[in-house]
Amino acid sequence: MAERVSYEDIERSSTKGIEDYLEVYLDVLEPRFSFEDIAGYEEVKEKFRDIVVTPLKYGEALKRAGIQPPTGVIVWGPLGTGRGHLIEASAKEAGVNYIIIRGRECTAHPEVIRRAFQWAREHKPVLIHLMDLDWLAPRKDANYEWSDGSTRGKPDRLALPEVHRAVHEEIASVAYDEKIFVAASCYRIDVLDQAFTRTSMLGRKIYVPRPGYEDRLAILRHYFSGVALAEDVSLEKLAEETEYYVGWDLESLARKAKLLALQRASGDGVVVTGEDIRRAMRSVKPWLTPAMARDYDRIIAEDCVHKYNF
Repeated sequence: MAERVSYEDIERSSTKGIEDYLEVYLDVLEPRFSFEDIAGYEEVKEKFRDIVVTPLKYGEALKRAGIQPPTGVIVWGPLGTGRGHLIEASAKEAGVNYIIIRGRECTAHPEVIRRAFQWAREHKPVLIHLMDLDWLAPRKDANYEWSDGSTRGKPDRLALPEVHRAVHEEIASVAYDEKIFVAASCYRIDVLDQAFTRTSMLGRKIYVPRPGYEDRLAILRHYFSGVALAEDVSLEKLAEETEYYVGWDLESLARKAKLLALQRASGDGVVVTGEDIRRAMRSVKPWLTPAMARDYDRIIAEDCVHKYNF
């Protein structure tokens, strides 16, 4: 397994100046999450194992077997579905170094992109999580409007052309290095510059959808574990009632319900009741709207199927 690095290692790196961007633009860290820590999404986890973990662990063996490993992957789907955790868990399972580039903070900083990739070259094997690719490299005619006319989630700024170019050049430069794997995440693949979906760039895609019923039930069980539930609380029923809730909505819902129960009990013998759940749902609304959910269903249905397989 590769020797992992820390913030202290960066200070000794030959990539001078990258430490100036720590905590604002970049994270270099020991992967914290495993797939077992992530509730639900069993089929999606298998996609990550196939498309991300396997090339990092067995890249050379794949080539000897006559199989060209994926050059990289675009991980996309609604906000709050755990894309980042899944990418991080892939780094942990592969046993490689892990770096996060916060795209929305780099829209005016091409030097950060280039320095981050240089750092990755010096610390192989490594998984690079390039966040917010749709902010960094949108297509020219990108339209962030949903079918109901709303622009919910639209970026407040997009990258300068110099940043777009830096992202393209840096991804292309490591595409066929089996010890560097780029997982670029975005929430709107339909607005992305399609040059990045070429086999010579980020040749595979993983869609992380809004959680289905079984996923929502697993997520709710995870976030309500460790707290007593009253007899009038049914997580199965709650999973049915939260169709448009994504993972972070369900986490917020559980946190609010537990907080209400704690306040009612003054900290003693906390039991979450059905009324706590109902009150929590009145204040914690789903991020997705029905129109947005339909749009995501349409986008994935119209996309190229073969890009989603190893």
